[in-house]
Amino acid sequence: MEQANYRILLTSDIHCTDWDEWYGVSNDDRMQAWVNAVLDQHEKHPFDLILIVGDISLDFHYDMTPYDKGYSTSKIFIDRFFSQLPKDVPARIIAGNHEFGFSNDEWKSITGQERSGYATVGNNLFILLDSFSGELASDNLNYTRSLMAQFPSHDVWIVSHFFELPMKDDAFRKLVAEDKRIKGLFMGHTHLCHVIDLGEEFNNKTIAQLGNFSFTRGDIQTTFWGFRDLLIGPEKTVSRYIQMENDVIFRGIPTHIEARISDITEY
Repeated sequence: MEQANYRILLTSDIHCTDWDEWYGVSNDDRMQAWVNAVLDQHEKHPFDLILIVGDISLDFHYDMTPYDKGYSTSKIFIDRFFSQLPKDVPARIIAGNHEFGFSNDEWKSITGQERSGYATVGNNLFILLDSFSGELASDNLNYTRSLMAQFPSHDVWIVSHFFELPMKDDAFRKLVAEDKRIKGLFMGHTHLCHVIDLGEEFNNKTIAQLGNFSFTRGDIQTTFWGFRDLLIGPEKTVSRYIQMENDVIFRGIPTHIEARISDITEY
């Protein structure tokens, strides 16, 4: 474990559903596995902040929409699984594309939180944006700028369920590229875990993807269920993808998934 002053958990695309199973694992068992993985990591090296970056459910999913049937799997997730997380660790939740249909008031009634928000840990500001649909809208840009002005000496980390690539919002591109306080970006949505280098145009800043705890894209052995941490240390800051050990059914075949730490990036 890296030496760190602070440890942040970033997790997304957990997808509590009313579907029977994924990879031979029932929804309830998969949700509990996520809880147990978070608690296990917290016991090994405590988290100072938990960020859940969208798609806690499939409440809005094409023609398979539990919310249209009169119930919310987002609420099930909050009541049965989120409630098991450590009570002494601040936790923030933002909406993803599968929660697009909730108004801010509805989202707040389910989660107790706004659809966007922020958190501070030490001298670090985490800005959580409700921009799953792509480009950073002007209100999100203004929100980011206002928070950065409110915390003028903090390092800044921008977190959203999704950033469209290539980024088309000129004002957002300029902010990310030129403001040295912005150290890195994090996003879910893709169900992938590798780190995207934004290139020289963005002064080689990165978007670290948060993986998933649901349907895996990419190679089954390297992008399976897990989440990312951010270790803010006295000498350096790194982010890692932490994949859990699992035994699942993949394409009808019993498959063992090795625990691994991968896709490390240093800031």
